[in-house]
Amino acid sequence: MPVRTINERVAVVVDGHSTGALLAPAFTAYGIGAVHVENRAERSEAHLRTFAPETYRACYAYEGDLGALVGALRPHQVGWVVAGTDSGVALADRLAAALGLPGHNDPATSAARRDKLEMQRALARAGVPAAWHEAVTTAEAARTAAARHGGAPVILKPLRSGGTDGVLLCADPAEAARAAGKLLGSATIYGERNDAVLVQEYLPGDEYMVNCVSARGRHTVLETWRSVKTVVGTSPVYDYTELLAPDDPSARSVAAYVGRALTAVGILWGPSHTEVIVTPDGPRLVETAARPQGTADLSAITRATGRNPLTETVHALLDPDLYAAGGPPPPAPRRAARGVSFICPRGGRLRRDLDWAPVRRLPSFHSLLAPAPRAGEYIAPTTDLFTRPGAVYLIHEDQDTVERDHATIRRWEAEGFYDIEEGG
Repeated sequence: MPVRTINERVAVVVDGHSTGALLAPAFTAYGIGAVHVENRAERSEAHLRTFAPETYRACYAYEGDLGALVGALRPHQVGWVVAGTDSGVALADRLAAALGLPGHNDPATSAARRDKLEMQRALARAGVPAAWHEAVTTAEAARTAAARHGGAPVILKPLRSGGTDGVLLCADPAEAARAAGKLLGSATIYGERNDAVLVQEYLPGDEYMVNCVSARGRHTVLETWRSVKTVVGTSPVYDYTELLAPDDPSARSVAAYVGRALTAVGILWGPSHTEVIVTPDGPRLVETAARPQGTADLSAITRATGRNPLTETVHALLDPDLYAAGGPPPPAPRRAARGVSFICPRGGRLRRDLDWAPVRRLPSFHSLLAPAPRAGEYIAPTTDLFTRPGAVYLIHEDQDTVERDHATIRRWEAEGFYDIEEGG
């Protein structure tokens, strides 16, 4: 039974999955109930497992008939519509417009917030520096595109997906052709067929993640994380992310660029999660999304900064005047914080359960996400966020302690943390 509130207005959450599953409790904490809409045109089994129907007053499904959905929602006093994850972005825009709500992103520009090709084109139209990019529909076209740009390394990715799904680093045109042949015709995590893929310039440099909330087109930076990736096979996977102080020179430069990028893709309202690489030529957008950061531990972010993106999102929607005027400044980190992904080097059958007890005893341990299979089951090699066997937040007053604990985890992984059958 969902928590009732005195205020009869409700917020509609479209695909409240992953971190977006916490939007409904966040609205409830502010005295606003929530209603859920599931976009059945795009379904991710990994995300569906995070759905919490008990947190909503009512749940509806969208199967292509927007008018029917609007009619079903009319009895509710809907004040806001927000996407919980990528699959909800475009539908949230259309639904808010159809309901006549004043604060929403324009459905006419939704593609720039969902399709990676349209996203890069929107930046180019707005004069925001962007990586070179090209959509291809054949493996040979991918080879040609990579060769046309000097044969340097390129990134291939689906046009519409998320969580590093299908993102491949290719060293040369031949590898780009092989990767395109693998991706074309396959399905994304949302069940959509990859009829085209994006060939994009490989961007050398440090990567940053920036969480923002927007109101009336004014973008407030909530926190900036520096991301460090490693390459497993041909897949770039996350090693760790580290929280930066807002006055860090890199954080300030990236924040200014992100503001221009969010405006270019038409984000006026609500949360956003943006990834940027600072190249020798300056910041370049990897991608942005008009939804909260996925798989984030809000307790860790709150402990490290005193705030978190979900409550800030709800606050900005309920009190847009504050955020449209510039919003509260990004908080200085209270503690050193690092999010570390576990990286399984190869696939096979586990001989024993992964032993998380030593991880929990690390001095900087805060919390653990451990979706790994059990003994006797197959564990996949880590190639993206969906195949990592776990992740841990390390938070401590002492930066050196965090770094030592991170190094300890990598040493454990190299020394047999994954007990996998030979030939398994």
